[in-house]
Amino acid sequence: MEDSCGSSYSLSGKKASELETLQKLHEEKTKKIQELKDQIESVKLHLERRRKEVSEEMKESFKNLSMKYNTLREECSALLDEKSRE
Repeated sequence: MEDSCGSSYSLSGKKASELETLQKLHEEKTKKIQELKDQIESVKLHLERRRKEVSEEMKESFKNLSMKYNTLREECSALLDEKSRE
């Protein structure tokens, strides 16, 4: 009977050890998943901020180009008017 009790204890000890190993592995993977989720969120925020910055830069560039175009158009109109008078 001792052999059967001893081997039963050994078997349950082995299962407990395997269970602990699996629990640790699960905890590590869960921690890694959370870290990756945090990284994803951080990258999303960074990209959103960058997109807004680029959008603002594009708006500013468009505004500047529009002003230059209008200035050149006015100059061209003035030159054409002057030329037509001659």
